[in-house]
Amino acid sequence: MPSKSPLSHNFQALILCGPGVSFNTLTSTPEDFPKALLPVANRPMIWYPLDWCRRANISRIALITPPSSRRAIEDALSRNPHLTSPDLHRPDVLAPSTLTQNTSTADIIRIPEVQSVITGDFIILPCDLLSELPGECLLEAWMTHAAGMVGSSDAAGGLGVWFPTRSDLVVKGEETNFLTTAQLSHFTVPSPSNFLRPNLSKVVYSSTTDTLNDITASKKFFPVRHGLLRKHGKIRMLTTTRDAHVYLFPYWTLDFINRNPKFDSISEDVVGWWAKATWQDGLIPKLGLDHILHLSSHDKGGLAPNQTYNKIEQDVDIASLSTTHISNLLTPPSSPPSPTSPTQGKPTKPKTAVPPFLCYLHPTFSPSQQTIVRRVDTTPLLLSLSLHLASLPSDSTSPLATKQKIHPTTTIAARTTISPNDVLIGANTTINQFTTIKNSVVGSNCVIGQNVKLTRCVIMDDVEIGEKCNLTGCVVGWRSKVGKGCKLGEGSEVAPGYAVEEGFEGAGEVLGGFEGLDEDVGSDEEGDQGMEGDDSALDDD
Repeated sequence: MPSKSPLSHNFQALILCGPGVSFNTLTSTPEDFPKALLPVANRPMIWYPLDWCRRANISRIALITPPSSRRAIEDALSRNPHLTSPDLHRPDVLAPSTLTQNTSTADIIRIPEVQSVITGDFIILPCDLLSELPGECLLEAWMTHAAGMVGSSDAAGGLGVWFPTRSDLVVKGEETNFLTTAQLSHFTVPSPSNFLRPNLSKVVYSSTTDTLNDITASKKFFPVRHGLLRKHGKIRMLTTTRDAHVYLFPYWTLDFINRNPKFDSISEDVVGWWAKATWQDGLIPKLGLDHILHLSSHDKGGLAPNQTYNKIEQDVDIASLSTTHISNLLTPPSSPPSPTSPTQGKPTKPKTAVPPFLCYLHPTFSPSQQTIVRRVDTTPLLLSLSLHLASLPSDSTSPLATKQKIHPTTTIAARTTISPNDVLIGANTTINQFTTIKNSVVGSNCVIGQNVKLTRCVIMDDVEIGEKCNLTGCVVGWRSKVGKGCKLGEGSEVAPGYAVEEGFEGAGEVLGGFEGLDEDVGSDEEGDQGMEGDDSALDDD
């Protein structure tokens, strides 16, 4: 395990708590039950990014939420036993009056109340992040390859996290992104086994898969600019990865977002245009990067005025201290310019170097690669990942494992069958006799009747299930009731507070669901509209 980063105390985290449009069955009343409080393996969803910050030693955390959800989130932070743990750092809840359920992520960062709390380099996280990846590893990778050295003229770069969607945890219909990367320069010294460097690369293009499909549909092929190939002779195009929406940004990114008001999405616009500017020089003045980076290079890489790092004395020859690499730091004297040179005596404007935006691509999840990074932003993903966490052994080294699978206050009648290895049961729940529960998660204060069969189900808090019910592959919302003798098959959802009539049978149905918001509402955490212009693709001029 890498040592804890000295920058972890200086980084601050912004956790974006979106409306949960893709959870419209379960979050139809965000003022009472917002997406951030949906249970994942009997813990509130927001617990997972908060715990990630704890493990990364990040104590300055702001939860950004629409005003309608503020009361529910603050109540949960004060009362929920998972969120009141002394191990977690108490976050500040920021609910700007201008923030709505439709505000794009770039516009969220532009809100004055949000800008006022950002005082240095910052990390953006989604509220639906589920990650076993140690945060200090990301911080170390950023410091080594993107942060630049204090005292240097180079501005700091950025770093984002992507993960493959094709793994042992495949969920049909999961969103994907189109990502194009280029290799980092090779190190002469092998990286430690627990370091992320083998999975790091430079982002040169980033967009949604829908944008890729639109380009290929209109042009019948995918054009690539010559400038990209001149800059990077070898690139890698990925279409089955997904953006985790985890971003490590230097402080100067605020200026970058403010100077480009057409940016809507952090993922597609901020990261996408930044990445293209690293190889497309014409974009540098258009995006204002020449001015931004000139200022940040005079401000020690873009640090905020009140942000300090552990500084390295500039008169120390770092290369001379290395025992593994020899570097000749002496620059040979340059030849004097020719008397007939037409440029003699004319100052040349230095070329603006755009720092790279790096990609950490998490390895494919498999039995040999047990560390998981995913987003829980649809009901099928909530079901699949909750069941995965329920199957983790109590003594697992995973930071997401539940140490007590069945709460001691649970009442379990005789002649019941409960699988001990893949079932979680919350506090004050009653399980009546002749009931069978396999590979399922049952919340707190539930009543499960006699002769009930639960297989691969997520049952939220305060649910009552009548006798002789058979539920398979279902998600049952909080405070709902399933009548006697019901049979619900794969893909069924029961909305919170809904009562399923006795004897109902069905599969793949949404019971009591809310039709959702208007069609023009964007996705949970990201705005849909990109920056207009001819440079939106990689095609040649």
